[in-house]
Amino acid sequence: MRLVSGIILGYLVFGLAAFALFRITGHNPHAAASVSFEISSIVYGILFALLAGYIAGFIGGRRDLLAAKVVGVMVALGAIASMMMTGIAWSQIAALLFMAPAVPIGGRWYLVRSRAKKPDH
Repeated sequence: MRLVSGIILGYLVFGLAAFALFRITGHNPHAAASVSFEISSIVYGILFALLAGYIAGFIGGRRDLLAAKVVGVMVALGAIASMMMTGIAWSQIAALLFMAPAVPIGGRWYLVRSRAKKPDH
């Protein structure tokens, strides 16, 4: 149950952050935007992808980071599906190339931090 919860909550962190960004700014994620908006939203997306992986790793509770890896695959598949439905856009390419790989890195970040907090025997 922890694994499934980690996957769901990890993906929700990333998905809701992306939804909120484009909703609040009024930008269409499938349309061209200014370079400054594209760069800042990519950095924002990477940060939330890292957080999603961290949360998935924490809640998933497995040392193999399966929850974070699954969330990363879901982000990549979502980007690919979106490209197939709406055509290729900068936001989908960024999600595929930068954000999807950041999710398992966030999971690894959790694992490293949790090991560092444990006392040596």
